[in-house]
Amino acid sequence: MDWCLYGDDKRKEMDRDLKPEYLLDDLRRYQDVFGEEFGVKELLMLEDIRVKAMIAGALADMPEFLIDQIGKASNSSNFPSMTRAMERIADVVEEKWEEERE
Repeated sequence: MDWCLYGDDKRKEMDRDLKPEYLLDDLRRYQDVFGEEFGVKELLMLEDIRVKAMIAGALADMPEFLIDQIGKASNSSNFPSMTRAMERIADVVEEKWEEERE
């Protein structure tokens, strides 16, 4: 999966899907299938399920995303200094945590 394709475009697509005119189109399509009794409440329940499914998919893809980002960072000229800085931060956090425990 090419993670670079996700980002601003996906966010814009999701924002667009929540605009009233798009929701109205969705509502009408569902009413064509399920009848006039299918209302806004049912549409919002379906949107809720769709969003939760997208979140679950993103969580499932998280390890692949992190590996991809590590690969990109390791090819970056800044990576060695970043890792040293992260190690220093981790050391300070560990020291503070140990001080708190004492």
